Amino acid sequence: MSFISSFPDDYLTDVVVLRGGGRDSKGNPVTPEEIPVTDCIVAPGSSFGGDNRSAAASSRASLYRDLDPGFSFQHKDRVRVPVGALMAGEWSVDGRPAVWPMGVEVTLVMP
Repeated sequence: MSFISSFPDDYLTDVVVLRGGGRDSKGNPVTPEEIPVTDCIVAPGSSFGGDNRSAAASSRASLYRDLDPGFSFQHKDRVRVPVGALMAGEWSVDGRPAVWPMGVEVTLVMP
């Protein structure tokens, strides 16, 4: 039995992981790889004020997913949650994803 399968289908969402990108050695934009990832739960986290140099608050969320031997989240990934889903938008992975015996927990941050 998987951890995620114990939740109702309404809780699940498919996301797109954006990996790489940036600029090449000549300064030209490099398109990030888009990796579709299915059966995720994205749950709200907390907001935090950041440091004293910024007045902007940031939001946090957690993404949960069963372990997949063919895919793992990386600390530089970005995650696009589709419009219409809870916590929709483009998020950045914050820190190293936590791998547990029954799944993975990924902390996300959105400025």
